Amino acid sequence: MKKFRFAGLLIAAFVLTMAFASVAMAGSRGSQNFVLENGTGRTITEIYLSPTHKSTWLYQDELGKNQVLWPGQEIFLDFDPMDNVQYWDIKVVYDNGDEEYWYGLDLFRIYHVTIRPGTIATIDTV
Repeated sequence: MKKFRFAGLLIAAFVLTMAFASVAMAGSRGSQNFVLENGTGRTITEIYLSPTHKSTWLYQDELGKNQVLWPGQEIFLDFDPMDNVQYWDIKVVYDNGDEEYWYGLDLFRIYHVTIRPGTIATIDTV
């Protein structure tokens, strides 16, 4: 009788462990939303986002037509929950047409990015 009780407890512990693991993994998937802060000192006219392994920009001109991100301003970037990709690249276009890039940002962990000149970024993670 004790063997069956121990086996039952072992199975219950395993099931609970798996349930917690799947909840933790589900919490990280599809949670790429983050705040992008313009720390470049320049006016940004366009923002592009793409999974690191892609050669095209999946999210194009996230600011919207005729919108800008002034130095020091922030924008909340909201992702489609179906985009279960962990590493993303960012491209910005400045008001003079210059472009700058930041590569390989882990958006499963990042909730705030301050981009700076020279492809430097300050990152706040969970």
